[in-house]
Amino acid sequence: MSPGGSRAALLFGALLSVNASYTLLIPFVPDLEERAGANPTVVALTFAVFAGAKAAAQPFGGMWVDRWRPGDVGCVALLIAAAGIVVTAVARDPALLLAGRALWGIGEGLVTPALYAGMTALCRRYDLPTSRMTGNFGTFAVAGFLLGPLAAGIAAPFGLDALFLFGAAVTAVTAFGLRWAVPRDVPPPVEEEQSEDTATGTATGRWWTWVLALGALDLFTNLTYSALEPVLPLYLSADGQESARGAISLVFATGLAAFGVVSWLLGRYTGKLGLVPLAMIGLAFAAIGTAGLYASAEVWPVAVCFVVLMVGQAALYLTARRGVVELRSAMTRQGKAFGLFGLVSDIGNILGPLVGVALYELTGRVSFLVIGALSGALLVALVAGARRSRAVPSPRVADGTVPDGTGPDGTGPDGTVRTVVLFDDAHPLELASGRTLAPVTVAYETYGELNDDRSNAIFICHALTGDSHPAAHHPDDRPGWWRHMVGPGCPVDPDRYFVVCANVLAGCSGTTGPTSPGPDGTPWGPDFPMIGITDMVTVHRALVAELGIERLRAVIGGSLGGMQALEWLLRAPDDAEDFLIVAGTARHTAENLAWNAVARTAIRSDPEFRGGRYPPGGGPAAGLGTARMVGHLTYVSEDLLARKFGRERRATNGTSPSVTTGPFAVEGYLEHQAESLVNRFDANSYLYLMNAMDSFDAFADDRPCAPFLRRPGVHLFSFDSDRLYGPDHARYIQANLAARGLPAEHHQDHTTDGGHDAFLLHVPSYLRAVAEVLARQSVVRSADEAG
Repeated sequence: MSPGGSRAALLFGALLSVNASYTLLIPFVPDLEERAGANPTVVALTFAVFAGAKAAAQPFGGMWVDRWRPGDVGCVALLIAAAGIVVTAVARDPALLLAGRALWGIGEGLVTPALYAGMTALCRRYDLPTSRMTGNFGTFAVAGFLLGPLAAGIAAPFGLDALFLFGAAVTAVTAFGLRWAVPRDVPPPVEEEQSEDTATGTATGRWWTWVLALGALDLFTNLTYSALEPVLPLYLSADGQESARGAISLVFATGLAAFGVVSWLLGRYTGKLGLVPLAMIGLAFAAIGTAGLYASAEVWPVAVCFVVLMVGQAALYLTARRGVVELRSAMTRQGKAFGLFGLVSDIGNILGPLVGVALYELTGRVSFLVIGALSGALLVALVAGARRSRAVPSPRVADGTVPDGTGPDGTGPDGTVRTVVLFDDAHPLELASGRTLAPVTVAYETYGELNDDRSNAIFICHALTGDSHPAAHHPDDRPGWWRHMVGPGCPVDPDRYFVVCANVLAGCSGTTGPTSPGPDGTPWGPDFPMIGITDMVTVHRALVAELGIERLRAVIGGSLGGMQALEWLLRAPDDAEDFLIVAGTARHTAENLAWNAVARTAIRSDPEFRGGRYPPGGGPAAGLGTARMVGHLTYVSEDLLARKFGRERRATNGTSPSVTTGPFAVEGYLEHQAESLVNRFDANSYLYLMNAMDSFDAFADDRPCAPFLRRPGVHLFSFDSDRLYGPDHARYIQANLAARGLPAEHHQDHTTDGGHDAFLLHVPSYLRAVAEVLARQSVVRSADEAG
């Protein structure tokens, strides 16, 4: 078994143990009454206290997971659970019994977010599919529930004390196994210029709102199931037959077995299915299965309907947990996310039996129709919401030649990426180099709606390896690379603004570049004409004109995007009310040029580069990966690397150290960054865009600013920890703009060690400053007022 497989097996073994202990006590309820003087009220309290303590402890476990390692938190939590099992075993009075169950529940609550975070760590460390791992998680979870009563039945002849002490010992051993199972050399979730989210990931924004939504879905799932747990036995035994106990056991065993099998199958084969469709499938099965119980109280019809219900339960279980695992905006606080999720989710288990029994006593078998109708209503609401969120209004563009896979109006396969041909053979793009280029296709995305006077449009310029997707369009969409800047509740809110973002000229995500067909029908490759920042802006301005927008509310860009925003400002200051240049520069320093020279050499030295004429799907993977490692070192700060890695060594998984594999954890992190880029970016595009950045010199030869009728607002954002384009670069821009009659406001952030990548991260003071700039009322400034 591979190291990843063996670690996953240990983690799932810990899950099995945790869930088995949840149901272990059920067969021994009579023993509790006898040995601890527990009357029926106290017995009920033992289960309620356990469930309440488990639910309440999960957020605290989540906070500790974010602060410490998930394996360490899980180990401590299981040792607490083992202590609770021992106290429960020796209890001879109700007070001690309840104390033991509370301690037991606290341990299980603390370990739950550690198990989920550990699963996520395994996925990142060993590149395991999150869908498959989450499906396996569900299978082992239900197996644990089944194992508890089975183990109790086998151990019954040895007595309650022996069973509990054995369980405590197994839990303690499992604690140290879990500590080893969770890898320590996991690439940290430091966000970068382009997120490697799966296409089925959950949309991001305010992470806790999505966690609450997913938790509410799981609350509903748990409430539906736990409402039936006490009701189905009453339903099946209504005629008083002696065989009712066997029928009850058969129905629940069949249903739980179906849940385990379907969880495994869904995890294995639905990795590319979006979360919303998966939730719809789950709700449909849940509605049909629950409502079908109304038809007959005979054992086989009930068993069939219960199996249908449990198929839906498995789909909903996978939806909710996979959603949290893939929630990129919560990657740096995943423990808190799982802790909050678990707390909300467990409320369903607490309320379910109360709701189910009360409803059954009031309406009888009609209660099944009511619960089924609730699932159906939620399904209808989800379908309606998905349709509204996918209908992203944007201006129509003229039909034209678009790449394969797009719709006739330029809409991409997922309905969000649009393409338009802006330059053709009759009207080619005239490049700054003197060459022409045609045709030029531009891939872009829009968010929100234009207001009546078309004055609320914001253009987003992306960084080196970005694309036209700064944010998710709907809950089932992949997250974007600027998720903290663009989205509901963010500074650039689509509820207020019409947002446009285009893949840059020479990019490799839909806009014409080296990967596009050249004159002979094969990819341009190294024959693509050299382009500069000014050519990128020419294409952006043509797109804005095509969309019928005369003046933008703002142009915003970070890093390479900041260069584009600066060039746009100098070339056409009347095009926007405000220009926001984030972590940008007016020209590269000698050190910047040197770093890029090393990166280019790495790419060109790779034998697979072949002078840039590598086949589609091939290319210099090793060279491009090394170039990314070099570049990424300039994106993060020294303090961040020291805080996250220091001199920590990566796990060897039992193998001897070797010179072929670097021993330090930071190397594993850089290798992860390299692999991520190679899987999604083209080497020639990387070279062309780097050359455009190196060649850019905004104020060369005392270049003046173009005349303007209304002076725009100019805002520069820099970060103290940015060693690529830090505050000195912003001050250089500010001084040169002032000399040209364009005073700029410099917003310098002192709060983060995120380095250059801080512009992509959640830095509250910086995001708040951007929001304040955009919220200011438009001020018309004449050229005379500008001086």
